[in-house]
Parts: sequence; structure tokens; C-alpha cells
Amino acid sequence: MFESAKYLILAVLTCLCLTGSTNEYENGSPVSSNGISLGVKIGILPTGGLQQTALVHYRRGRRTSIQPVTRERLIKVGAGKWPAPKTMYFHDYFADYDINVFGTDSTAAFDINAALDSLWKVRFSAHPLKGGKGKGWSQGEYRPTEKQRAYIYNRYGVRGYDQDYFADSSFFKLIKDVMNRDWIEHYKSLR
Repeated sequence: MFESAKYLILAVLTCLCLTGSTNEYENGSPVSSNGISLGVKIGILPTGGLQQTALVHYRRGRRTSIQPVTRERLIKVGAGKWPAPKTMYFHDYFADYDINVFGTDSTAAFDINAALDSLWKVRFSAHPLKGGKGKGWSQGEYRPTEKQRAYIYNRYGVRGYDQDYFADSSFFKLIKDVMNRDWIEHYKSLR
């Protein structure tokens, strides 16, 4: 009896550690204690892509690692369809930010793929690999203008695109913003 109670307590504590992520961002630092969040980096990557999606791991409020993952895995783990890595913990991180990725009978699904496909526009004025994909929102050819970079830093806490990830609440805010016509027009107006 005592042995099984010990394992039950250990399981509960493990779950509490894994669910400790609050996905909040305060003064440029994550508030989450333990757990994961989602992230994306935008730029011309060595893989030939323009973005890297990732699961961002935290321990005691500090970012401990960034695990690059495919878009499919990011969406499935983020929506609670697949468990967080190395756990059996399922959590809909998108729902924490009122993003309904798969929709329900009463609500339409948020087009997460369209949002992720649009991220290159934040950084580039034209698609750097496929010229026929339309125009970007950046007023600089390969990176945003100084005003746009200041806006990105102030709004999301991201300084350098090639090194930094939009992570935690910044990731979710950016995903919602790139689908918002008013946000797009405001961002484009920053010269």
C-alpha cells in the first residue's frame, strides 16, 4: 500500500512540474517555471527554409533548451493532440491564447498553416527564395526597418531574427497578429 502511494505522489508531482508552464512573458523573460512552450525563428536558415518551429523547454523559470520540430509536430503538440516530449502530458497551448486550431461545430478553425506561411513577410519585403510568392510586409529588403525592429522588440521581446525565437506568449501573439489586417497595415506603415 505504501509503495503504490509513493508512486502516485511521484506521478502527481511529475504532472505538476510538467504543467507548471504559464506561457507568460514579463520584461523580456519567461515566467513559466517548468514545462514547454512553442516558438518560431524567422530567417534564411541553413536548411534552406525561412522558419524553424520549435518546442521551447523551461526548468525553474529559465529556458533550458530549444528543440526544433516539424510544423506538424508543433501543431499537434501545441493543440494537445500529441503529448509533450518525454511525457504523457497533453495540453492545448493554443487554447490558452484563444486560438482554436481544429475548430468545433460552433466555431471555425484558426488557419494556423496560413499564419505560419505568412511569417516570412514580417522579415522580408519579397520572398527571398521564390520571387513569385508576393510581397512581404517588411519595409527593408532583407530585414525590417529600424522602426519595425523596435516595434518587434517592444511587442514581442525579439531582437535578432537569426538567433532569437518568438517564444511563449510572443509566439501566440505573433501568430494572431499576422492574421489581423489592422496589424499588418500598421506594421507596413512603420518606415
